[in-house]
Amino acid sequence: MRITEPTIVVPGVTAKPTSRGFVSVDIGPEVDPVALTPEILDGEQQRLGSTRNTDGSWRPSWKYRKEYLREFEAQQGQPVFEQQWLDTLAPGLREPAYRMDLAQGRDLAPMGDGRVAIYIQPTEPPAGPEIDAIMARTFAIGIDVSEGVAASNSVIEVFTADTYEQAAEFADANTTPSDLGRLAAAVGRYYNNALILCMRRIHGLTVLRTLIDDCGYPYLWHHRWSERMHERRAQALGWAADETGITAQGALLFGRWIDAVHHAEARLHSLACWQEHQQYIYQDGRIVHQQRAHLPKELQGKHSDRVVGCAGAYRAALDLPAYMALAPREVPVGSLAWRRQRAQETERRLRRKR
Repeated sequence: MRITEPTIVVPGVTAKPTSRGFVSVDIGPEVDPVALTPEILDGEQQRLGSTRNTDGSWRPSWKYRKEYLREFEAQQGQPVFEQQWLDTLAPGLREPAYRMDLAQGRDLAPMGDGRVAIYIQPTEPPAGPEIDAIMARTFAIGIDVSEGVAASNSVIEVFTADTYEQAAEFADANTTPSDLGRLAAAVGRYYNNALILCMRRIHGLTVLRTLIDDCGYPYLWHHRWSERMHERRAQALGWAADETGITAQGALLFGRWIDAVHHAEARLHSLACWQEHQQYIYQDGRIVHQQRAHLPKELQGKHSDRVVGCAGAYRAALDLPAYMALAPREVPVGSLAWRRQRAQETERRLRRKR
């Protein structure tokens, strides 16, 4: 049989000619009615977000149309973060507890008009089981960098490592990459020496050099190669690939954040951040921001915003323990604890001499 146009070979099997002279075959659920019963397909409709009509029939979602009906363009223009996912995060939205900014020195200080919105203090204990008094929460920071010329925002997002909760946020379109690095170091120190993941491409290198050379900030995330069974740590600092999926590495970063939002594993507090999640769509199999969907593909991933910062902070938080031990407190001389400490030191010295 010569295939010159789409041809139904048997129910559920359609042959289509290609421009290269080959024939592609689409296999639908009708080809195996024993394994894919109506009940199973109903379950798949529900799982993939289809909705039921009043007459009992289904209105297939784009995911079902793409996976089961082989409509490969079905996702075109569809939101990346579905509204029902975001609705589950909406109850956590609130105004910041206070604002901070760089003082004359290198540290943050409370300011009424500060650019850093604080939602969770670094000393604030988590809700749930009590944590030992000598333990402190750990935090992760994601940084996305713009040119600092009012074209797009440079962003710092801070997340807790125990509950993946948004702790602080900075977004500004006029901050230069070098100043962004200085501010990020101050935010990192404020949040118990948080682990910083910076998007490295283009201006991210300037931020990283400022963190290292000017600020001496050592807690920086290293890129890992993820194409192998076990991730291998690379020498490069920061996220080396694109952010949203032009490459496989970019899809890995954003894909993890999409999954966290889908399953409500993270919490957002910033309304602006929550709203930016509504602006991402699928186009030609890629994740793009609506404002950049009309640009060439090589430029669609070049943007700086809160969502990318969240994805970076979440990725860094996955590499952290939930809590860390605080520095031991000095005990008063002559107290019972002091005498016990001296006795333990004496015992250790005696054991070394044996």
